[in-house]
Amino acid sequence: MTATKYLRTSVENGVGIMQLDHPEKRNALGWELHNEIIAAFEAWAYDDEVAAVLMIGNEDYFCAGWALDVLQGTSGDDRSNFTDLAYRLMVTIYDFRKPTIAAVAGVAPGYGMDLANMCDITIASENAAFGSTQVKYAMNGFYHGILRKTNTQRARRMFFTGDPIDAQEALRCGLVDEVVPVGQLRESALRLAHEIAEHGSELTTILKEVALRASHMDHVSATAYELRVTHDLLQRGLFTRRIAEGLQRLKSGDSKATERLNR
Repeated sequence: MTATKYLRTSVENGVGIMQLDHPEKRNALGWELHNEIIAAFEAWAYDDEVAAVLMIGNEDYFCAGWALDVLQGTSGDDRSNFTDLAYRLMVTIYDFRKPTIAAVAGVAPGYGMDLANMCDITIASENAAFGSTQVKYAMNGFYHGILRKTNTQRARRMFFTGDPIDAQEALRCGLVDEVVPVGQLRESALRLAHEIAEHGSELTTILKEVALRASHMDHVSATAYELRVTHDLLQRGLFTRRIAEGLQRLKSGDSKATERLNR
């Protein structure tokens, strides 16, 4: 992958790790970081060594949102180009063909929260806070991103007020899936990412396609579509290998299906 200035990338046991690293701006997204994130996703989209992607800042903060000084210092075509770049990033993450996890610590204001909401799953540190703060600067707060993870009333309250909520409230209303102790964010998020990536990129890509498509279908269409996906999977060598392994473990009293049930 091409050298980056504000993004640290690595691959670990099937997980592409994307660490935002611009401490002077608390990882606010300016021109460079937008482009670097997009390039990283594009590089991993068809890389069979990457089955899932983890996006993280550090244990103190995730992303401070849009680089407001860029907006303040631009006008006309440059400002349009910056918002077009943001659109490219959002669509790249929304439609990425493999599962994505955001790990959030500290205050994630505005576009920082939106960046997490673009990912499939969000894990938060106990010190995290989320706010659609763009309204406080006379901007739009990307309502759709909030709504896809929480309910209508909560989404509109956050969108209209711009006031942040803490990690526990974010968990309660569905904006995040898990809250972990301060200092354990990377470890916990990587554990989840590895649990997803262990299925391999062939399967995670298919599962992500189902997640993207089925949610926009009526119940009959979704059922028919998912059964066709199942039929396709049954014809693959991957299924033949996995079912043989699973049956062998069942015979030894070690069910693969429930191996993490009481963790």
